Amino acid sequence: MTKKATTLTDASKDPLIGKQFGDYRLTSILATGGMAKIYKGMDYQLQRQAAVKILSQENIDNDKTLTKRFQREARAVAALEHDNIITIYQYGEQDNVYFLAMKLIKGKDLAQELKRLKRSGQKMDIKRALHIMEQVASALDYAHQAGVVHRDIKPSNILLDDNDKAILTDFGLVLRASSETTMGTAFGTPRYIAPEQAISSNKAVPQSDIYSLAIIFYEILTGDTPFGGDSPMEIALSHISDAPPPPRSRDKNIPEAAERELLKALEKEPEKRHRSASEFVQALKKAYGLSADLSAPARLPATVSYTDSLALPSEKLPKAKPAREGRSSRKSFLLLLALIVLLGAVAALVVAGGNNRFIPASGEAAGAPIVLSYDDTTFMMVNNGDYALNVVTLWFIRGDEGGGDDYSGDRFKGDVLPPGTCARVVLERRVAPLPACAVEHSREILVDEPSLFWRQESRGDSPYGQFKVLYDGRLIATCPTVPRGGKNECAFSWPVIPTPAPEDA
Repeated sequence: MTKKATTLTDASKDPLIGKQFGDYRLTSILATGGMAKIYKGMDYQLQRQAAVKILSQENIDNDKTLTKRFQREARAVAALEHDNIITIYQYGEQDNVYFLAMKLIKGKDLAQELKRLKRSGQKMDIKRALHIMEQVASALDYAHQAGVVHRDIKPSNILLDDNDKAILTDFGLVLRASSETTMGTAFGTPRYIAPEQAISSNKAVPQSDIYSLAIIFYEILTGDTPFGGDSPMEIALSHISDAPPPPRSRDKNIPEAAERELLKALEKEPEKRHRSASEFVQALKKAYGLSADLSAPARLPATVSYTDSLALPSEKLPKAKPAREGRSSRKSFLLLLALIVLLGAVAALVVAGGNNRFIPASGEAAGAPIVLSYDDTTFMMVNNGDYALNVVTLWFIRGDEGGGDDYSGDRFKGDVLPPGTCARVVLERRVAPLPACAVEHSREILVDEPSLFWRQESRGDSPYGQFKVLYDGRLIATCPTVPRGGKNECAFSWPVIPTPAPEDA
């Protein structure tokens, strides 16, 4: 017998928590993304938990094709029966709310693990890294042979359980854009996007996913992605026209053979990359002198295009010119084309009310006033500056790192905190009104009462009197914790982002 859903009367709670969708009652929020929220759900008949993806109603209103894409995502992934691809339990629509129930993976994602290693000054063991890459490559090759290109391969979409089993998730961008989408629309995550995909999403092919996988391995080896910048536009332009810095320029311990394979996977033209993800990982294993015993599926042609309704258009990219022929004119043309394309994408996002992921020039991004306001059941961060903050590398830590009290800024909606808004973390049992906030950008509801980084709880004989605020591994503030029943505030300035020196012509 199914338990009756709890009626929520507290306006501070997420209105969906406690509601039943299909076989699952939502119990807490796991994550918030640009298009959807992920909740933890419980099927009381089977006593099975699930991660339940709920489409944002605001985004549905702004994008009439979103529900159709969401349905196609469910169908596409449900057809992919692979040990390293997320398992779909249920899909449906209820009271005009679209949901997708998936297997709940207990662990962390690769992005969180890489951040943990970076904060501690470590790099991932190469055997462990290749073990993870091998699993993801197997999943990608399987999906590619089924006519599905992921188009958003990045560390946060690779889940790791406690035994380092890798699960590929978030197939929200696998499908062909609608007929109303212009060729200038670019989908994906800027730091990991392939050049052809940065120009136009419908140019994505299996080798686009291989390029993104190579960016991840580059990050694992060197500690950072090859291209950075102050805005997604700047990063995407680098993918299109700039050569990636050789990995050995950042770490001389990387074997030359591994560098060659990485740079091959990062070629600008898809047909110059490896024919499959498994071929790429096998080559890396050989470069490190490890057994290349990966069971690779049948190899794909150098460039593959699909006409399946669950995949992408059948257009192939034009053949590249010889390496040195017309290099500067080609680069200028690509830069101009990409600038037009990406400006169009930016305008579309602004009109549609999309997440503000754009940060102004670094000289303007210094010293935004930040206020943390918290009591024993609510934590709130307020951006009093006049530009959006990229909070992906923001961390709040009480006690030892990795001690269970860490909280990362990438849990905020869209990985950013726009100007004049706040982000909240709220315990479900809170009954008092929330602290004032002009515009709430994101909120995470905690059903259970875990160890909270901002509270003055005791561990053994020593109470935690403070917590640290880190940005990109640097300590930017130390704030007092709050006792039960108390209130506190902590104010500081956002760190200055140095302006990079101009490159030589």
